[in-house]
Amino acid sequence: MGAGLLHPRQAQPLLLEQLTTYYYGFNLRRAPFRDKPKLRRALSLVIDRELLAQRVLRVGELPAWGWVPPGIDNYSAQSFDYRGEPMAARVAEAQRLYREAGYSREQPLTFELRYNSGEVHTKLAVAIASMWKEALGADVRLTQVEFKSLLQDIDRGDVEMFRSSWVGDYNDAYTFAQYLKSDFGVNLPHYASAAYDALLRRAAAEADGARRRALLEEAERVALRDHPLIPLYFYVNKHLVKPEVQGWYDNVMNVVYSKDLALKGGAAPAAQQPQRQR
Repeated sequence: MGAGLLHPRQAQPLLLEQLTTYYYGFNLRRAPFRDKPKLRRALSLVIDRELLAQRVLRVGELPAWGWVPPGIDNYSAQSFDYRGEPMAARVAEAQRLYREAGYSREQPLTFELRYNSGEVHTKLAVAIASMWKEALGADVRLTQVEFKSLLQDIDRGDVEMFRSSWVGDYNDAYTFAQYLKSDFGVNLPHYASAAYDALLRRAAAEADGARRRALLEEAERVALRDHPLIPLYFYVNKHLVKPEVQGWYDNVMNVVYSKDLALKGGAAPAAQQPQRQR
């Protein structure tokens, strides 16, 4: 995608990826989702992410088919293996997995989705709960709380499914990979996979860039198969910048320093000023 520059005379903004993933997390330490990767997969299968981005969010966010967002340096973002499948095929598989887990329309899966208050969070929750109800017959209770309360509930383990997001601290895939490491302090779903942890240990010790990248990509594929969470969309940077602003540069970290900015006709940005002769 292009830079996040919106010219006042342009009809459509240009947006750039941001290193943030919006997701629904499972509490993997309690029923009904503990030790049920196929059930978790079924719930993810029937979510129409494109529809959410186009009809619910409607401000340029990208459907999330994996955990690590696009735009990361030296990394190819991975995707669920069903990304390219038609919705009808995905629903059929989800219904089979749902039945295998012991649920049906007569005996539906019942659980609570807890999320913090906000218009976008509510719209998404209502839309996704409707998709689960229509495709599987799942009975989802939507509970809206204040953000501080949500964090406390998650910390206590007093949730079944919850809404959250993860923002990359730096432009490297490891900042997303470590989130799902079993001993990472803010691994909110409490995902624990020996295979995943082993890949991350090898990646952390690997000096060769290509091999490190391959290990991190393999680790993401392992996590996506286990479905410890449901990525829904990737954030994008959105800015309105007048044409006379010089020195603006979009980047996935969404960081621009004022010292690099200037108005056309004024002093050049510090980074662009010629060095004085000494």
